Amino acid sequence: MKIFLDTNVILDVLVKREPFYIDSAKILTLVNEKIIPGYVSAITINNIYYILNKLKNREVARNFIKEIIESFEIIPLTKIILQRANKLDIDDFEDAIQYFSALEYECDFLLTRNYKDYPEGKINRISNIKVITSSELIKLL
Repeated sequence: MKIFLDTNVILDVLVKREPFYIDSAKILTLVNEKIIPGYVSAITINNIYYILNKLKNREVARNFIKEIIESFEIIPLTKIILQRANKLDIDDFEDAIQYFSALEYECDFLLTRNYKDYPEGKINRISNIKVITSSELIKLL
């Protein structure tokens, strides 16, 4: 089983957003301990660094990014992913990039807390990736 984490799942852990924090933290722990393989897009690294640098400081941001790089497979942002994302008719371009990054690496699950960002009718025609929350994945495990 391969899981792709949307940026918001990692941010939920960083800023301890309730009610998402506990289950998202469990998922990050499972990935850190190499129990399940975790994937993130290269844009997630940039976004997290930017946000952490603003909220905390450069050192905290760099240390956390180091952990992510060591624990997760990083999916490169490619021209093909960008082209496919640009063709998908959804509101948030970043979410389209996330989706096609997960698709490119044949992930089974895309973890997010924002179902609405991945309209079922539009993406299910493309693949069998299941868009679920961290708590739903915990229940499956």
